[in-house]
Amino acid sequence: MMKRIVSLTLVILMVAALFVGCGSSDSVDGTYKLKAIDGKNVKEYFTAIAEKGGETLQTVLDYMGIDENSLDSLMTLVLKSDGTFSMNSKMDTEEKSYDGTWKQEGDKLTLTIDNEPQEFTLKDGELSFAVDDMTMTLGK
Repeated sequence: MMKRIVSLTLVILMVAALFVGCGSSDSVDGTYKLKAIDGKNVKEYFTAIAEKGGETLQTVLDYMGIDENSLDSLMTLVLKSDGTFSMNSKMDTEEKSYDGTWKQEGDKLTLTIDNEPQEFTLKDGELSFAVDDMTMTLGK
């Protein structure tokens, strides 16, 4: 009887380990949205720009054509499990869409649009990349 309990316990532990290994928490594919620019959340970043220029946040957002209620959707990146992606950006007065391919090597993701690669760093479930003198961070 004891052998049967031990065997059953081992089977349960192996099945549980299988489910843990199949979890999607480590999966890179999915939808990412802009969370931070230069280490500040998006609203804090634009508020700092406004204050530096002696303006209000609303004035800066109006100038850029951005609605304060849509700050969390200024940039959306969808990494698909087939190695393709789509990205929408509203960081300008016009919305832009991009499509391309992506690949992962360790903690680096390379997104390629029209044969132009852009490297992203993956850390703690977030993607970050440099644009000009800014670092942008996207999270699920």
